[in-house]
Amino acid sequence: MSRIYVLGVGPGGAGFVPPRTRKLALSCDLLIGGRRNLELFTSLAVEKREIGRDIDALLDFVAAVYRQKRVGILISGDPGLFSLLAPLRRRFSPDVLEVVPAVSALQYLFARICLPWHDAAIFSLHGRPRAMLARELAAAVRQHAKVGLFTDGRNTPALVCELLLQEGIRDRQVHIGENLSYPDEKLYRGSLEQCRGLAVGPLNVMVIIDEERQ
Repeated sequence: MSRIYVLGVGPGGAGFVPPRTRKLALSCDLLIGGRRNLELFTSLAVEKREIGRDIDALLDFVAAVYRQKRVGILISGDPGLFSLLAPLRRRFSPDVLEVVPAVSALQYLFARICLPWHDAAIFSLHGRPRAMLARELAAAVRQHAKVGLFTDGRNTPALVCELLLQEGIRDRQVHIGENLSYPDEKLYRGSLEQCRGLAVGPLNVMVIIDEERQ
C-alpha cells in the first residue's frame, strides 16, 4: 500500500530532527514542508514543494501523486499539536498515513524552564480574531495553573500580556522562548507587566504560570 509519511522535525534546530524522520526523508521521492523545514534537508537531491496558504490545493496535490511517489510531509514540532495532520486525517485513511512524533516547541520550552507539562492547558492563537481573544484567554488563565500558547505575528506575547492585564489578571509569571533550539535562542521571564512591551521575533511560544498553584 502507498503511504504518506507525516514527519515531525522538532522545534527547528537540526539536532532535534528525529532519526526516524531523517531515515524516512532519505527514502522519499518528494518532500513537502514549510521553508524552514525544507532547509533542514537541503542536502537531499529530491523533489521539494513548499507549503502555501491553500491547504485544500495541497491535499489535492498529495492525493494525486502519493500512489506514484513516496511522499514525506515535514511538520514543525510534533505532528499531533496544531499541525497539518488534522486536515490530512480528514482527507486520508489512517492506513495511508505514517506519523513520526517529535519534540514540539512548547514541550521544548517547558523543558528549558524545568517544568512538567502534563497538567498544562495548551492553545494555539494562530489566526484567532482579536475580538474574542481577551475573554477566552482570561478564562483559560484563571482556570489553569499552566497555560502554553502558540502565538503568531498578530497575536504576540506582548499583546497576550496586555489583554490579560486589561482583563484584571496580574499575578502570573510569563516565560517566552524565541528561536528555540537555534543558535540564537533566547528565553525571557517576567511578570505580565514586565512583558507587555516586549518585542520578540516571530518564532516564539509562551507559558503563563500561576506560581502559587505549582
